[in-house]
Amino acid sequence: MSAAFTVDAPRPFEANPGIIAFHARRAVDTLEVRIDGKRYRVITLKQPTKRATIGPIGLPPRDCTLTVIGWSAGKAVGRQTTDNVLGLPRVAFSSVPTTITPPRAQRQLAHLPRPAGSAATWTINMASGRGASWNAGARFTGASTLKLPILITYLIGLKRDPVGAPEWGTLQSMIRNSSNDAANAMLTAIGGNATTGGARATAIAHKLGAFRLDVAAGYLTGQDRRGQQPPVRVNDQPELKCCKVVTAHDLGILMEALVQAAGGTGRAHNLGLSPRDARVGLWLLAHTSYPGLFRPWTRFVTSHKIGYIESVWHDVAAVFDPDGTLITVALTQNSGGASESAAAEYGKGVLQIASTGLNSPPADPGRPVPSHA
Repeated sequence: MSAAFTVDAPRPFEANPGIIAFHARRAVDTLEVRIDGKRYRVITLKQPTKRATIGPIGLPPRDCTLTVIGWSAGKAVGRQTTDNVLGLPRVAFSSVPTTITPPRAQRQLAHLPRPAGSAATWTINMASGRGASWNAGARFTGASTLKLPILITYLIGLKRDPVGAPEWGTLQSMIRNSSNDAANAMLTAIGGNATTGGARATAIAHKLGAFRLDVAAGYLTGQDRRGQQPPVRVNDQPELKCCKVVTAHDLGILMEALVQAAGGTGRAHNLGLSPRDARVGLWLLAHTSYPGLFRPWTRFVTSHKIGYIESVWHDVAAVFDPDGTLITVALTQNSGGASESAAAEYGKGVLQIASTGLNSPPADPGRPVPSHA
């Protein structure tokens, strides 16, 4: 029965806001969506069709087993069940250019208590076009946050589904466990060796607008612009030794590009990152072993990549808030030793400001509503 009806999206191991694509031998007039065996939604198509993409309809914010049944004139054409689908809200991939920096949110970030040493933040609401930042142009030691551009670069160059590719296990180790050995193996996969792989990942990051980021040449082994909104300023530049650097702006831009690609838009998509591959990337980032600086403070699905060594605690995240996906970045660095708890408290403050200060303002109730004949 399944051969007569095939679900092309969602597929296993992807984050999905209820984008459903299918093709069938017979024209389908109705789709039934079940979550973990229970009826979730019945969708009547405008006209019977053998192939269509619908949604997003929104899915429960958790890992789901999703079954789609195609119906024609009251008879089931076929069904298909997909495991390991991470449900996201309907607006998860909605994106407009960030053109507004609310003064109040900007002031709040400037006065937010910061850990000892240096800190930076950059955050936007992708659906509202509003963002705020502090010290977003300062360069910090990148640590494992640089595994995000390695992930994006690999997925852009991939010519097959990442699930089942030869590097699938290594890719999971790099993202979910933040393995340095796996990161070096992925750099070799994209460039032939760690040095050329790092150069390629850096070049891709620059094409995506992350101009100050430098992936450099691999990790220690065996340790398993002006006028931009929000502003990209340097308020406090920490001392750096060399190479492997990030800024809050650059990490935010990369995470935004990954989310946009999952919806079939944006610079990364234009470079070749398919929606399917981007959704797999978001699934991996949502299933990391470490809670990071934002996930403990929200009930919403959070895809993120931390970076930590003795002197830094960083995190870059996509928080899938139903009012618009929040891209949040918090960088903290202290040559005397970074505090995870202090960095997490800083992340909590950043997320609170983003959640309350970057949504679209309510419609003006005094403005007349236009009418059309």
